[in-house]
Amino acid sequence: MKFFKNGKNKISNANRFISQVVVLAVIFGFFAGVVGQIFADVYINPWPESLIQSPGDNQDNPLNLPELRRVKRFLGIEQDFEVEKSIAQALPAMVGVYLKKAPGDNDPLSQIYLPKDLLGNGFILTSDGWILTHQFVVQDLAQDKFVVVYKNEKFAIDQVVIDSMSGIAFLKISANNLPVVVLGDSDEITLGQLAVTINFLGEVVVTNIKDSFYQPKNSANDFVLSTEQYSQAVLLENDISDLYLGSPLLNLAGEVTGVINQIDLSQGVVTAVPINQFRPITLGVLKNHFVKRPYLGLVYLDLSKISDSSQPQGALIYKKPLSNTPAADAGLAVGDIIVSVDGQPVDSNDNLTKLIQQYQPGDQVNLDIIRDGKQLAKIVTLSLMPE
Repeated sequence: MKFFKNGKNKISNANRFISQVVVLAVIFGFFAGVVGQIFADVYINPWPESLIQSPGDNQDNPLNLPELRRVKRFLGIEQDFEVEKSIAQALPAMVGVYLKKAPGDNDPLSQIYLPKDLLGNGFILTSDGWILTHQFVVQDLAQDKFVVVYKNEKFAIDQVVIDSMSGIAFLKISANNLPVVVLGDSDEITLGQLAVTINFLGEVVVTNIKDSFYQPKNSANDFVLSTEQYSQAVLLENDISDLYLGSPLLNLAGEVTGVINQIDLSQGVVTAVPINQFRPITLGVLKNHFVKRPYLGLVYLDLSKISDSSQPQGALIYKKPLSNTPAADAGLAVGDIIVSVDGQPVDSNDNLTKLIQQYQPGDQVNLDIIRDGKQLAKIVTLSLMPE
């Protein structure tokens, strides 16, 4: 009897073990089925059969497909992100400059300013309505012949101030609480650097700096410079259309480093005025409403640009200074080589024009010159540049 009793216990234990295995198998099978169905719905066939419309379905109930799952993510490189931030910072301050339309009939369509009517672009400098553009945009038009458009609102021009040295035009409109750009430093521009420009139409071009000290050299006369006229510009890759005239040149921080002033695609030349060429006069224009620049009165050659010069750098006075100019009053003469201005060397990075234009009328400047092989010091008092 003991034998049969032990046998029954063994059979009972075996049955219990089998039952436990079956239960666990059912549980794991159920969860495996659920997970498998979820995987199939999401990754293999995301469209339920109930949403698939067959030819016989009722056409009165159009198919409403569910929106695909979307994840907002950045798919570019870090550089693309910087470009996007640069655009976002400057775009709200963009304006368009248009030839003013003559009053027409009652048809409102006749007063719409189209992209083909765009004279050029500008950008807002101050929240009370000072705008920067280039004189090639406004040309020789009287201020009542063109208008500024900002956010589909048309503004008359209250005042125009032109800086003849840089070609920059300051426009004033009657407005307040406007968004403004941030001014950068054009001395930070380097060869090959990425740059961005935008226009009033919302179009964007990402370009590169080809030459940060570009100067035309088509003839020998291009080497003759003046202390009262800038000769250098920023040369860009020539993939910019004429719809960008007057647009800001931006660095990747969204700061304005220049203004597009020349677009000649036939010659492959697109240039911008460096912002440091007009930065020194900006506050004076905003305060006094006219340009105030220092005057020296010299015509010279930049020796750093002449390959066969025995003097590697400096400004060689090329023409006799006119009488009653600061240069003539200081006793400067043809053949003198100016090598420094207040200790700052005259070289390929800072020519004489750039160095002189950082001063104000009435300032006294120390010039180190070489005359007949001997070094001399001259003191010159700068005057106000005549209009």
